[in-house]
This record gives sequence, structure tokens and C-alpha cells, in this order.
Amino acid sequence: MKKLIHIFKERTKAIPAEKAKALGGAVVLAGLFSIGFLLKSHISPQPRQKLERRNNEYVKTLQSDEIEWLARNIYHEARGESWEGMLAVGVVTLNRVKSMDYPDSIEEVVKEYKQFSWFWDGLPDRVGDRAAWKKAKTAAAEVMLNPDLPLAKKLEGVTHYHADYVSPYWAGAKKEVATIGRHVFYM
Repeated sequence: MKKLIHIFKERTKAIPAEKAKALGGAVVLAGLFSIGFLLKSHISPQPRQKLERRNNEYVKTLQSDEIEWLARNIYHEARGESWEGMLAVGVVTLNRVKSMDYPDSIEEVVKEYKQFSWFWDGLPDRVGDRAAWKKAKTAAAEVMLNPDLPLAKKLEGVTHYHADYVSPYWAGAKKEVATIGRHVFYM
């Protein structure tokens, strides 16, 4: 029981108050759901697949504009990627929000002039693949609610990426950090 209380206290400290306010409190609410799932898995371990299915259900109930914008970005930038590839795009988007060089909200980061090709390509931004959309929403929640993800530590400070089949002008001036799926990540 002491271990569960310790985990609960650690998880509740993981969300900075100023970010929670900026996100309209949805992160705090979702964080409490996440803590509930964490505690439940320690009390009565269940197969991972069932927990993921439940996770998808509670992600549907989150109505934060920030989660929606992060999910849109993940969907349009990485829907054909692995789970790790989707999380990586989410981590980079949040790294930009944290950076002094970019706007302070996910929506503003995504809409910033010519930063994400899907937003500026002139094509309709409809969701055509419902399964990929659900996965993108789950990835968005995972990245926002779990800032201590190992991938977030690996990509700490990373603010740029591109598909491996293009050569953007800025790539030579940045330090390559990782390649995940079809994306190359830079600091």
C-alpha cells in the first residue's frame, strides 16, 4: 500500500500547475483517470490489451482543445507510423510548446506558418481512417499525461523532424538525434 501511495504522489506532481491551467484543467482530470488506471493495474494486473481498450474509451471523453490539436497533428503527420513514431511526433509538438522559440499552445504551434505540412498543403484535413484517429487520440493523451515517458527523455529538446524521403534546407544546421520509423529527429 505504501508503494501505491508513493506512486500516486509522484504522478500528481508530474503536471505543472501553470500548464494545467493553460490546458483548461483537462490535463488534471485526465491525469486522475491515468492514475486510476495505474493504481488499478497494480492492485489487479490485467492483460495489456484490456487496459488499452479502456484507455481508448476514456480518451473519447476528453474534450480539451489542446488534446484535439495534438491528436490532429499526430494523425496527419504520423498515422502510418508505429506507436513509437506517433508518440515521437507528439513529443516534438509538446517540446515546441515548451520552447521559448515557439507559441505557448499546441494549436498555435500547429498553425504556425509552414511548420507542419498537413496544415498548409491546401488539402482538406478530414479524418479518413477512424482506427488511426483513435490511435492518434490515445497517443496524444499518453504524451500529455505522461511527461516521464522514456521516449520523451530520449527526445528532450528535439523541436524538428522530417520524413526520411525529403531533405529540408534546415537539416544541415541541426544535430540529428534519432530516426524513428520514417522520421528523422533533430535538435
